[in-house]
Amino acid sequence: MRNPSPALAGTWQSDGFPAIHQSATPLRISFPRKMILWMVGAYLILNVGFEMVRIPPVGPGIPIGELVLILCILAMSTRTLLPMMAKEVWLLPILVWWGLSLSRSVMDFSSGGIWAFRDASQAIESLYLIVGFWLVSSEANLQYFFRWLRRMLFIAAGYGLLYPLSDKLQAISPKLSGFGTGATPIFFAMQNAAVMLIWAAAWLLIDRPPVARPTITRDLFAGLLLAVGVAFGQSRSNYLQVLVLGAVLFAVKRRAATKWAVTLLLGAVLIGAISLSGFELRGRENQKISLDFIAQHFESISGSSSGSEGVQGAAAGVPLRIGWWRHIFKQLESSPQNMIFGLGYGIPLTNFKGWTAVTREPHNSFISVIGRLGLSGMLAWVLTQAALYTSWLRSFRLCKRMHWTSDQINLLILLIFCLLTLVESAGEAAMEVPFYAIPYYFFFGVILRYGRHLRQAAAS
Repeated sequence: MRNPSPALAGTWQSDGFPAIHQSATPLRISFPRKMILWMVGAYLILNVGFEMVRIPPVGPGIPIGELVLILCILAMSTRTLLPMMAKEVWLLPILVWWGLSLSRSVMDFSSGGIWAFRDASQAIESLYLIVGFWLVSSEANLQYFFRWLRRMLFIAAGYGLLYPLSDKLQAISPKLSGFGTGATPIFFAMQNAAVMLIWAAAWLLIDRPPVARPTITRDLFAGLLLAVGVAFGQSRSNYLQVLVLGAVLFAVKRRAATKWAVTLLLGAVLIGAISLSGFELRGRENQKISLDFIAQHFESISGSSSGSEGVQGAAAGVPLRIGWWRHIFKQLESSPQNMIFGLGYGIPLTNFKGWTAVTREPHNSFISVIGRLGLSGMLAWVLTQAALYTSWLRSFRLCKRMHWTSDQINLLILLIFCLLTLVESAGEAAMEVPFYAIPYYFFFGVILRYGRHLRQAAAS
């Protein structure tokens, strides 16, 4: 039987999924907290489609994520929450990051207009760290959150399996036009579907039933999710995510790492079967699904490839992005002020014009941070990330010492999404879009408050 901490005692059924208390009273949370969870879930499932939803629905408007954040900041007592957070994480770099980025966005508004706040989206949405910390303030809220999380992952898995039909389904979806963008389907955009499928596959492998019984169905389903995510996603970031996730699982949970390796093999078999079936199935890059394409596509990370025309096009994108990054560093080197404090918000970081507009971000969130805020902002951001992951590790080690297996699993599920997002940020502007940034910082806020619950339980 899995051993949960006293904070979660009585919340696990024999099937290993979070449930209500063992009493007849359903587990409930307040309506505002429930609305926040629905919003986070909508960002995770609908991604860029829900990103278009704003008030008012036409013109610039205020995105739902920012509107909810404003209401939360007004309703919460930050004077109480921040000192509590300071006991769970090294808060200084986080406060410096907020101070540098938010003040710079306000100053740049006079020259960059509304784009100054749009470009500072990661800084603004990182305040969801406080919202996540507030949301699971009680044991009941914490229990409800993990029940919601697993239900959301189950929905994400089913929704993600529609990936192969996304083009046809987008045609029948209602659409919204964003600020500076064309009409975007609200449903079936699938921008983060591959990441969600990889996350759901990992969840199925590590969240095992507490009693010994066959789990072949879960293993096969995990393999299917992984195969669909990687094969149809056709993203080099996805290949790296699969490898990084395996390395992390090997470091913290060897048995899960073995399961992950077996699932990779199963996924490869499924992809191979698809390529040999004779069906002309194509993925996001409009390339035929095959193991050969994946190998060539992964090779193109180096910037060179002798594969198909599609692979060569992907390889050609590498020097293009490196050119963007060099352009940013040349601008930073133009003056000590730029190098220390960055180029600011409200201006595009590249001079590349796509189909409709200039590409504002260099497809690398790390480069975006240093480009916008210079060395000072980059240092604060890197230390912020280090502080958050260190706090996770501290809580995870406590659970291992106390043999709280269920809590280790909870922490791992949250960590996996955060790691997938961080890897995505190295090749895409992941932190600059709300369907990655809001859940990322929200989950870390939950992790910090969860750690507080765990330490209180260990001390009792």
